[in-house]
Amino acid sequence: MKSLVALSITFLLLSGCATHQQSVIEKNEQFMVVQAGPEDTYSSLAETYLGKANYAEVLQRYNPGIQVNAGTNLVIPFANFNPSAVFSDGYQRVPILCYHQFHMSDKKSGGMVVSKNEFERQMAFLHNEGYNVVPLSDIRPFLEGKKTLPKKSVVITIDDGYESYYDVAYPILKKYGFHSTMFVYPAFINAGVSLNWDQVKILDQDPLVDIQSHSKTHESLALRPGGEYEQDYLARLETEVVDTDKILKRRIGRRASLFAYPYGNSSKQLIDLLEQRDYDLAVTVKKGGNATFAYPYLVRRTMVYGKTSMKTFEKHLDVFKSMDLR
Repeated sequence: MKSLVALSITFLLLSGCATHQQSVIEKNEQFMVVQAGPEDTYSSLAETYLGKANYAEVLQRYNPGIQVNAGTNLVIPFANFNPSAVFSDGYQRVPILCYHQFHMSDKKSGGMVVSKNEFERQMAFLHNEGYNVVPLSDIRPFLEGKKTLPKKSVVITIDDGYESYYDVAYPILKKYGFHSTMFVYPAFINAGVSLNWDQVKILDQDPLVDIQSHSKTHESLALRPGGEYEQDYLARLETEVVDTDKILKRRIGRRASLFAYPYGNSSKQLIDLLEQRDYDLAVTVKKGGNATFAYPYLVRRTMVYGKTSMKTFEKHLDVFKSMDLR
C-alpha cells in the first residue's frame, strides 16, 4: 500500500511539469510515467508496454478515472503492486473452463459434447462482455504474486484430444484470438475419433494453443480401491507421467509442464512426482474460481456440458468474490 501511495504522489508531481515533447517522463525498475500521443489508447499502451492489448484493464486499474488523450501522463507498472489480488471489496478469482468434445450439429450435443452453435455463443459472450482469455501458463505466476491479470480473466482448457476440437472449436477460438490448453493422453491419439500426431504438432505450433499432459492412458491415478502396494503404485504413476513426457518430447519436441488429473483424481504421491518433475501446475475438475491463495497442484476447473445454459455458463465466470475487507 505504501508503494502505491508513493507511486501516486510521484505521478501527480510529474503530471504538472511534463512537456508535450516528452514520451517517457520517468522510469525505474517498478514503473514508468509516459505521456500519451494523439493516437494512444489504453489498449495500444498495454500492447506496447505490457505485451498484450487486452491488459488495458490493468493500466486502467493504476490510472483510475483518467482518460487517455494527447499529452496525458499515465503510470505503466512493471512490478505487481498488489500480488494478493485482494481489494477492499473482495478478491480476484480466475475461472478455468473445461471442455471435451464438440459437434457441428445441435442435435448431437449433450453430456460432454458441446455443439458448434453453443460454443460459438459462449465464446461470443466472452468477447462481447470484455472477458480476457489468458493462457493456463499465466496461472502459476498469478498464484505466486508475480503476475497481474485483468480482473475479468478466464482460462479455456480441453481434455483428451478429440478431433472435434480441431474441426469445430479451434476455428472459433482462432476467430476471437482466444488461448486454449489441450490436455492429451498418448494412448488415445490416432484412435478413430481423436486427433492424430500430425494435427497435434500443427496445433502446438500455434501460439494460441498449448499441448499438455493428461497422463498416458487416462486411467484413474488414485490408489486402486482394492488396495495397491506402494511400490506398484509409484511405478504406475511413473509410467503415466514420465512416459508421457518422453512421448511428447519425441512427437512435438518438448515435454509437458502442466497436468490434468484423469477424472480429477490425485494423491500426495502423484503431487510429489509432479513437483519433482518440475510441473508448474495441475488441474482438477472441482468447479470454482482460483484466488491467489489456491494450491497450484489442485487448481479448480469447471466442466462445461452440452446442455449447459447461457445462464449457467455466466455463473461459471466467477471472477470476483465480493467481501467487505475494510
